[in-house]
Amino acid sequence: MELKLSELADRLELALDGDGDVVITGLAGFQDAGPGDLTFVDDPKLLKQLDDTRASAVILSQGHDVPVPALRTADPRAAFAAALGIYAPDADRYLQPGVHASASIDPSADLAADVAVGAGSVIGPGVSIGAGTRIAARVVIEADVTLGAECCLYSGSVIRERCRLGDRVILQPGAVIGSDGFGYHPGPAGLIKIPQIGIVVLEDEVEVGANSCVDRATTGETRIGVGTKIDNLCQVGHNVSVGRFCAMSALSGISGSCTLGDGVTMAGQTGVADHLTLGNGAKVGARSAVTRDVPDGMTVMGYPAVEFQKAFRLIAHYQRLPELAARVKELERRLEERSAPDHDSGEE
Repeated sequence: MELKLSELADRLELALDGDGDVVITGLAGFQDAGPGDLTFVDDPKLLKQLDDTRASAVILSQGHDVPVPALRTADPRAAFAAALGIYAPDADRYLQPGVHASASIDPSADLAADVAVGAGSVIGPGVSIGAGTRIAARVVIEADVTLGAECCLYSGSVIRERCRLGDRVILQPGAVIGSDGFGYHPGPAGLIKIPQIGIVVLEDEVEVGANSCVDRATTGETRIGVGTKIDNLCQVGHNVSVGRFCAMSALSGISGSCTLGDGVTMAGQTGVADHLTLGNGAKVGARSAVTRDVPDGMTVMGYPAVEFQKAFRLIAHYQRLPELAARVKELERRLEERSAPDHDSGEE
């Protein structure tokens, strides 16, 4: 795609500073940008390098002179994200319109007229799919699922029976929605499986990353709130309730029956023990293990996770352990010397 910078400014509704006839053929990060590229700067450290940029244009905030044309905005990263949407490949290329001849669609399924279904996908009885939804190859949607409008389901994703997904939901490849919760009762003959008869509800604009799983509830619902984003390789246990606009980074897990408020952030490789509550705006640092409730707005980290300032103090003490161990060893040696009998005193 080739667009003049002035055309981009109009489409992004940004102020233009400089030559609007510059042709933009692509987008790139600041360090990789070259001729024809539009880049962005929101890191003060990079402002000093603007004079050396090879990009044809840059998105940045007001108050900084640049040697190339600029688009001005208070939030350069958000504007760059919008520009990426303009230059994104045509979805018709990789999620082709129409229903592939090899797709298996139960006669009782109700698909809006413009739903796209890829090769080898299976849609079960009683399924309802809203307008504009695109389903890639080898997707399985089991019986009585409800799927909203303008969703995007990539190859290999699975939605099990009776689950409900809202509008503009995205499932990345291999995501599984509604697999059985991990429920077993120990008995004389071993672990007895507890039937998982609940469902999963994904509200509007939820995204679930590649090979992530959201388990169905034992009874009732496992629910993921509006706008929440789940990264790759994550696990959400049965009967979990996640609020609106939460972010869960890769390799994280939430045990069963937990409640997360709105705007909760979980960094990579974090875990939450069962039946806990994380309040609105809570944040969990990377590789942390949450073993108790987290109040609204608190940031925790560590194993087990504690308030982050306390965690930093603990880390500082931990790093001093070799020095402290050496000091203790030296003190023990001195004490032993003082308490040892004086064999040279001449006493009999």
